[in-house]
Amino acid sequence: MDSDKKNEYSATTKVVDTDSKPANADDARLAQLGHTQELNRQFSLVTLGALCICLMGTWEALSSVIATALLSGGAPCLFYNLSAASFMTGWISVGGQIVLTSSAAFAAGLQMQALIVLNNDSYTSARWQGMLFYWAVLVYAMALNIWGSKLLPTANLLSGVLHIGGFFAILIVLGVMAPKNTASFVFTEFVNSSGWDNDGVSWLVGLLSAVYPFLGYDAACHLAEEMPNASRNVPIAMIGSVAANGLMGLVYGTMLLFSTSSLASLLETKTGFPFMQIFMDVTKSNAGATVMSVVIIATATAATVAGVTSTSRTLWAFARDRATPYDEYLSKVNKSQQIPVRSVVLITVLQMLLGFIYLGNTTAFNAILSMAIIGMYASYMIPIIYMLIFGRKTLTRSDYGPFKLGPVLGPTLNIVSLVWIVVVVIFSTFPSAMPVTPQNMNYSVVVIAGWLLFGVIYYIGFAKNKFEVPLVGSQAITGVPIGEDSSC
Repeated sequence: MDSDKKNEYSATTKVVDTDSKPANADDARLAQLGHTQELNRQFSLVTLGALCICLMGTWEALSSVIATALLSGGAPCLFYNLSAASFMTGWISVGGQIVLTSSAAFAAGLQMQALIVLNNDSYTSARWQGMLFYWAVLVYAMALNIWGSKLLPTANLLSGVLHIGGFFAILIVLGVMAPKNTASFVFTEFVNSSGWDNDGVSWLVGLLSAVYPFLGYDAACHLAEEMPNASRNVPIAMIGSVAANGLMGLVYGTMLLFSTSSLASLLETKTGFPFMQIFMDVTKSNAGATVMSVVIIATATAATVAGVTSTSRTLWAFARDRATPYDEYLSKVNKSQQIPVRSVVLITVLQMLLGFIYLGNTTAFNAILSMAIIGMYASYMIPIIYMLIFGRKTLTRSDYGPFKLGPVLGPTLNIVSLVWIVVVVIFSTFPSAMPVTPQNMNYSVVVIAGWLLFGVIYYIGFAKNKFEVPLVGSQAITGVPIGEDSSC
């Protein structure tokens, strides 16, 4: 790499230059953490909110995972678990974004392939072709994040419009055209076709269908350095996306359950996706079902783009603290574009490697969903425990942003969150159907355990000697009120 190329990248700083005055409250907050501003703050509250809403894609994601609930508990399982998840998810922030983004790309890629199956009776789908569709979505997301980074706020805003507009369009079609199931089918008729002998276990395994659609709202945290007045706007974007998606997901999920045909026809659909069969049964038209499905596929693709954006910033931040292999290489930002290009490329490659799981496992898609849930939920358990036991005792008034839960509500929600995390993580490792075979085994445990083992070995062998918790010099900025910022 020549000197000109080297100058294109800027290395991160570990110790704050306390002689320089922060430009605004956002820079002051970053200075308290021991870092300097490097990324371009190009996201507004509206565009970041749209990113979170699309990355979550709650009502669209429900379409992709409805089969698990119908097998493991029936319609009531999805309805009541969805209601609980709507509340619980607002208080749980997590991290396993690489697999989460992979799951969105998997959904988009495999559903693209399913559209060919729907419209071409002579086409025989192959698993390797599905993997190529998956890779194509990831490459598109990588390209947009690198060469179209300036367009991301506008793209996220347009995706948010599609997300909300598509919701109302599909809701109207289902409401007007679909024959309706009875209220007892949706709310009271429990079904256990999963093979689990215990109905309670079957119900809890069906949690996946209600939990997965609420992942992704924490993307706002990972883009905090690219948003003005982050201490105020990031929490608003997170809670707002959960509230909006929770309401849309609950309404759409209820309408979808009222509109389903027989369970057998849904599970035996040639497309592999029950929601496409529902659209086909309702419209009696390949074209109609295709148009409705394209809305969901487009949102999943947009979620992949947003996921790559969010995940690359997380990897870059870890590398900035020297917590990853090749941290010096990964912690550099492209100066001209003001984005961590190397992190974008690496997380795309890692996500592409996950595609090989699909080649040899018939339930690989469910395993990817399980890994997303486990990775996202489990990674946040330690911060919640720390906050519950130690954090509030050491925080001063100036450490808080505009929002504070208080000494009673905060610990209460921490405890409830921990209970919820444990339940969800445990049952996300269970196979979705019994008996278990090598082909339908939930290999999420193997992948997660391997990832954790690699982390432990790497930490003991290398990271513990170089990992740098951000430190601030003796003249650190303290007592800086992080509140309203005129730049918002």
